Amino acid sequence: KNLQCMKGIKIILLLFIIALAIMPSVAASYISIQSSITTIDNKTAIKVTNLGDEAAYNVQLSLDINSQKTASSIKKQLGVRESFEWNVPLAFKSKNPGKYPLILTTNYEDANSYPFSAISVSTFDYKEATVSDIATAMSNIKLSDKGMLELKIKNTAESAKDVNIRLIVPKELTADKDKLSVKLPPKSEMPVNFEIEKFSALAGSSYAVFAVVEYDEDGRHYTSIASGVVKVVEKNNIFTNQSLLIGLLVILII
Repeated sequence: KNLQCMKGIKIILLLFIIALAIMPSVAASYISIQSSITTIDNKTAIKVTNLGDEAAYNVQLSLDINSQKTASSIKKQLGVRESFEWNVPLAFKSKNPGKYPLILTTNYEDANSYPFSAISVSTFDYKEATVSDIATAMSNIKLSDKGMLELKIKNTAESAKDVNIRLIVPKELTADKDKLSVKLPPKSEMPVNFEIEKFSALAGSSYAVFAVVEYDEDGRHYTSIASGVVKVVEKNNIFTNQSLLIGLLVILII
């Protein structure tokens, strides 16, 4: 009887392993926001489109130009493949002409009223176009709680540059620092590391992050932008690692 009972348990466990191995993964619904920013004749035309497979709710756009913020009206629902367009007067003044950043934040909720935000950064020319001597590159990272994001900056000029760096992240993430100033010697490179921590981000979500690098020289303003992606993943454990769980069950049966 005991032998027959053990055989029965092994058969049940084997059937469970087979079911676990062939079980199809269920794709969760998602919202993906694509944005475009166009600046012409002192006007900024913004268009955000939902490229996901479920609607977004209570969508509001916020534009930050040199710490001057403007918010749109709230769109109650943004359906799949639907766009939200917003035209904003570009009331901008600065001592120096040149290239300046535009920071767009799209705030929205899912069907469960869970809040999300998406960041997009662009530039515009104020009175005169300029080309920065600073080259930038940013890594993509994965994290479950915390991770290190690296920004590389390179001075391609023959003169030193005093640059100001801003890290722009969505509300769901927190950075250990978001502003700093560095002096870059001529023809030099420098890595800048930021510790990124999950605040309210959900596992499986990916977030665009941006670094804005600016400096003034000879009465002109210069801007460079780097972008990266932070993907939030589940913590690894026996219950989330299907292959490990199946392997352990097989060992136990043998």
